[in-house]
Amino acid sequence: MKAAVLRAFGEPLQLMEVPEPEPDGDQVLIRVRAVGLCGTDLKITSGAFDDTPLPLIPGHEVAGEVVCGTSDLTPGQRVACYIYDPCGRCFWCLRHQETLCPYSRRLGFERDGGLAEFISVPRANVLPFSDDLPFEAAAVAMDAVLSPWRALTVRAAVQPGERVVVVGAGGLGLNGIQIALRAGARVAAVDPVFSHRRLAKQLGAEIAVSPEHADQVVEWADCGADVGFESSGTRVGFDTVLSCLRPGARLVCCGYKPSVEYAVDSAQLVLGELTILGSRAGTREDARAALKAVEDGAVKPQIMEILPLEEVNQALERLRSGDTLGRLVIGL
Repeated sequence: MKAAVLRAFGEPLQLMEVPEPEPDGDQVLIRVRAVGLCGTDLKITSGAFDDTPLPLIPGHEVAGEVVCGTSDLTPGQRVACYIYDPCGRCFWCLRHQETLCPYSRRLGFERDGGLAEFISVPRANVLPFSDDLPFEAAAVAMDAVLSPWRALTVRAAVQPGERVVVVGAGGLGLNGIQIALRAGARVAAVDPVFSHRRLAKQLGAEIAVSPEHADQVVEWADCGADVGFESSGTRVGFDTVLSCLRPGARLVCCGYKPSVEYAVDSAQLVLGELTILGSRAGTREDARAALKAVEDGAVKPQIMEILPLEEVNQALERLRSGDTLGRLVIGL
């Protein structure tokens, strides 16, 4: 089968023929139809993670069609692929913190991902969806929707009537806006790029400002936002969202960059009773809920363009340059 393979960190992916996976046990063979690309793919291909094996087929936002049927899956059925494969037995799994499982082998991280014609996935991670949902939207739901879904609905537990500020209106933030609105919140957005701010308002943000005008968010929210959602993974993004929050607020961080350090004034943290939360992807249950929200139309992932596998390196370069609005997707 044809695949895009990472053979050396910092080098372009190589398009080559590789053996088709042979599923065994509870594995399901899937014909890949769409793979979303995101900043994490840039981290993986650059060698930012110490445990990335080589060679590797990247791609963790995956949707396709079942090839070999099972007792409850039929050939041709449309499915999305949940990324994590937790062991179910460790300290974290037993406490329902499966995304922290140190033994999980994630699609496109520790095991071959979706930038190939076929992929083999554990049955528990195969999530069916309706024929009406495009493959690209289902694929993107597995991270770009799943991650802000867990961050806002589970970790920060956004409530109706609360005011949420989303910092970073990119792939995660644009979906975060829609998820917060679905929870009944009012939303403001902060992003340095005008086109991102414009799209944030089109998706329902009441105001969208550049970081240097973040004081307008405080004014909009009376004394500051109840919840901050930081998706940029930058120090300036973290500092910006801090400046927008009221005492007693909750700040949930979803974006990250290795080696980037955050800081908060101890008085703001303690005297302001600020709650700071990290949020990493989501559980299978979160993935099912995020996929359903996309199916129902409550969250509409912003797909910028669908490109063929042969253009994957150009797509990654565009992602690296910041020349994206929403998600780039590889179609197969």
